[in-house]
Amino acid sequence: MSKSIEKEIGQLIIAGFRGNKINENSDIVKYINKYNIAGVILYDEDLEIGGAGSRNITSKSQLKKLSKDLQNISKKSLFISVDQEGGKVHRLKSDYGYLGTPTWKQIGLLDNELMTKEFSENLSNELFNAGINLNFAPVLDLDYGNGTVISDSKRAFTHNPETLIKHARIFIESHKNRGIITSGKHFPGIGTGRTDTHEGFTDLTNSWSVKDLQPFNELIKSNDLDMIMISHAFDKKLDPLFPASLSRKTIQRMLRDDLGFNGVVICDDPSMRAISNHYTLKETFKLMINAGVDLFCLGNNLIYDKNYIPKSISVISELVNDGEINIEKIYQSIGRINRLKKTYNLNV
Repeated sequence: MSKSIEKEIGQLIIAGFRGNKINENSDIVKYINKYNIAGVILYDEDLEIGGAGSRNITSKSQLKKLSKDLQNISKKSLFISVDQEGGKVHRLKSDYGYLGTPTWKQIGLLDNELMTKEFSENLSNELFNAGINLNFAPVLDLDYGNGTVISDSKRAFTHNPETLIKHARIFIESHKNRGIITSGKHFPGIGTGRTDTHEGFTDLTNSWSVKDLQPFNELIKSNDLDMIMISHAFDKKLDPLFPASLSRKTIQRMLRDDLGFNGVVICDDPSMRAISNHYTLKETFKLMINAGVDLFCLGNNLIYDKNYIPKSISVISELVNDGEINIEKIYQSIGRINRLKKTYNLNV
């Protein structure tokens, strides 16, 4: 296997890892040096071990040092990423000395631009001070009420697309002012979903409509979205064969060709059971890359696998060497990722 191919493929990987500090023997340090990975994703809780602070985050000073140490060992700027939506999905918790955050839904119920700005600025300031430069937010899924996963978890802002768009712009702008990249999610909209893609297959065929596209469409038109996260949900109307993250019809035709998105496409974690229960790792990467995914969030937290990152890079390398993925697809993705990094003054 070509070492140069490994280092090219590594630039498409955001990797999760265990530990709240690093040294030269840490697996993540080896991945940064050997594979030239794009960045890391941090969690406060390890889902297998359990308990607050069991993964990467235990305090303000610890997280700031970890972020700095990670950047210092890399020859180029890393994406240091988290999910910091507010409410249920946030990694910088009050347990570790950070401000408590309302949910995205609570902010939506207020429908007050000044409150949204205060929430967004507080959140982005804490990320900046922690050394975080990529936040997997805002959630752009619409609120369809009780029984839908996104609404029940208080992650949806509102059922009104225009209201969501207005407030999402404030959230995104507050992050940009701090040099933090955001990622709108979960394209093409999973607000109607009544099952969780973390747990298994989610079919939106009888519920999704073009209304769910509106927040993405409008924010793409206004050049507010630098990165979009693709969901693992299935909709037979959009693609009769594949869920969104594996679908060329959804990513290349709809998102890129029809909506005109030229930014970075990242997939939700492929280890989520909506994908991993139905596709091998080789099938997953082949379909995702050929569909148009640029960047892979390999959180390695649902089920921890010490070899997940090397295994993934090896599988993609084999697909390239066997001609099942054109190397030009890899270079195109690297180009988009590097353009984004340069936009935010990150070294490439």
